[in-house]
Formats: sequence, structure tokens, C-alpha cells
Amino acid sequence: QRKEYLLGRLTELDEEPSLLIENCYQIDVNEDGEPEIHPFPDFTSQRDMFLTTETVLSILDPSSKILEIYNAL
Repeated sequence: QRKEYLLGRLTELDEEPSLLIENCYQIDVNEDGEPEIHPFPDFTSQRDMFLTTETVLSILDPSSKILEIYNAL
């Protein structure tokens, strides 16, 4: 099972789908072990997406390094 780590501005809504991720990107690690951020989902220019609570395992604050990369986009 592939794990996906998403990064974006999160808004919790009152009804399902109850999570809105704005300016959504995926975090990956390159061959050098450094984090990289890629547009998510693939094959679209849309960066805002809705998720249901059953598809999310954790909501965490990003590290300062990841936040720096994200804010530079």
C-alpha cells in the first residue's frame, strides 16, 4: 500500500466531504534523501480538493524545511 503525504491549507467543513485542502501538493523524497514537492493530483491544474475523513489518517503541521519549500512555490 502506497502512502501519500499531502501538503496544503486545510479547512474543516461541517459535512462530508469534510476536509478542503487548498493549494494541494504531494511530498516525496528524491534519490539524495531530500524532500521534494509535486503538484497533486497528477494530470490536472486544479490544486484544491475535498477529502472525506475516512481517507485521512493524520493531520500534522509540516516541518520548517517543508514549509519553506511550500511557501516558495
